[in-house]
Amino acid sequence: MGVFRRGFQAMFGRNKWKILRGDKVMVMAGRDAGQVGTVTKVIRDPRFPRVLVEGLNLNKRFLKRTKDNPGGIVSVESPLHYSNVSLVDPVTEQAVRVTWRFLEDGTKVRVTKGRNASGSVVPRPEVLKQRRKPRTTSTGPKDTAVADAAEVTHKPGDLPSALEQLAPLLRMPHVHEAAGAAAGAAAQQQRQYHAAAAAAVLGGGFASSPIAAAAARLLGGGGRLQPLSRQGGSWRGFAASLW
Repeated sequence: MGVFRRGFQAMFGRNKWKILRGDKVMVMAGRDAGQVGTVTKVIRDPRFPRVLVEGLNLNKRFLKRTKDNPGGIVSVESPLHYSNVSLVDPVTEQAVRVTWRFLEDGTKVRVTKGRNASGSVVPRPEVLKQRRKPRTTSTGPKDTAVADAAEVTHKPGDLPSALEQLAPLLRMPHVHEAAGAAAGAAAQQQRQYHAAAAAAVLGGGFASSPIAAAAARLLGGGGRLQPLSRQGGSWRGFAASLW
């Protein structure tokens, strides 16, 4: 039989992290409980959040020998669970909890709370202003040169390239002739349809009926018959001409 395990649930939502890189924390559980250290890294995994504290929770690791490293067994820092550390109050030097508050100027800060808290503001670490990976300033082969990016290529009054390509076509006479020929062909096809519909009506013995007169008025006055469809046939056009 399998063992039922309840799935891990996210401890924190978005932007709910109260311990930041560079904070001074105290370990609350484990072999290093009660010791104070500086956070060097925060692993922001919502299901299993952890932190690395400088000089605490050391474990032995074997490193392979390289050109720059002799290798061997060394002590490295292992992550601690986020819930096993607490921030240290800057005044009382005790482990406390923190909450978010807003100052008069709208700045969002962390304020200590609890039995051993002084209610003071926990400042944001200065190390966060420094980039762990320095941004490269040298240009590569695929980067755009500064002179090319600063060059002004647009002139007031110029048309976009797409309009420049379409404008000559709109002024060409053969384009208008082709459009007129297409419209004429469509009109000729419509007249043929009207003639066929009128012949079908007149050929059925209705030459002296009001329907025949309506068909004649439609053909003589340039009227249009509606095409046959499921909703109704060509009779709708004749009925509209009776009134």
